[in-house]
Amino acid sequence: EAAYMTHLTSFLEWLRDEGKDIKTIKAYQTNIMQFITWYKETTGVGEPAQVKPIDIKEYLSFLRHHEDRAQATINKATAALKAYFKYLLENKHIQDNPMTRIKIQKIQLSAENKGVMKWLTRQEQERFISYVDLEKNEFKRLRNLAITDLMLYVGLRVSEVSALKTTDINIKDNIEITIREGKHGKFANVILINKHSKNFRKWLKYRQCLDRYADSPFLFVSERSGRITERGIQIMIDKYAKLADMEQVSCHRFRHSFCKNLANAGVSIQTIADLARHESIETTRIYIENSHDERIKALQKL
Repeated sequence: EAAYMTHLTSFLEWLRDEGKDIKTIKAYQTNIMQFITWYKETTGVGEPAQVKPIDIKEYLSFLRHHEDRAQATINKATAALKAYFKYLLENKHIQDNPMTRIKIQKIQLSAENKGVMKWLTRQEQERFISYVDLEKNEFKRLRNLAITDLMLYVGLRVSEVSALKTTDINIKDNIEITIREGKHGKFANVILINKHSKNFRKWLKYRQCLDRYADSPFLFVSERSGRITERGIQIMIDKYAKLADMEQVSCHRFRHSFCKNLANAGVSIQTIADLARHESIETTRIYIENSHDERIKALQKL
């Protein structure tokens, strides 16, 4: 802790001496502090000299998949960490710079400009599910319908789906699901309501009869192993999206669709933020702000 703080203070002073803008310095400080906090909580280590490239990659992945950060925001965090670790190396506080091979990603044009919305329309959601429904392999059909429903009707992130264990499921009238976040036993309870639980219940029943996975604690298994990975889920999504002739269907677009469906149903911004477990209500605002088409439709009602 002390080492980090001393280094950070001297780094920020150096930035001031270099004539960096006060806003930039503040942003660097915030980004580096966030990384330090995450690193300590995740590894229990407080020494910057021990940070490895894999730690940085995991952190950037955490920002993207867990914190829902946009690529531009992740790039700012990357730039701050690059400057910080370069400074530490030049001042011999560390021997290897974990940032050397970490690249700042090109930002795609915003989804709206490319004609790809963050969320899927109702028709697109139904179209996608109808292709999963056509899957001939029973194992895959039941599992993939259940996975899709969790992202679409509960708003789970792909990392949360992959990490679910059978013991996290509690069946009552509705299905209660415990999401374990991070390594510190933080958890959230979410609900898959009865109305949307048919596919999930079928998979649960099927999963209990899979003897070869009796040892696996995970709810979703793959044909080859006792747990389906995040990448495995994305590959599965890509397969049906291609069959349905839909482009750029990422797992995250199902979570966006969950939020947009709630907004379209007139649910308040605060409730959507609670259900989606957004830390900041600002994250939720995009679902409430009307698109150009929605504004035109409203005006035509006059």
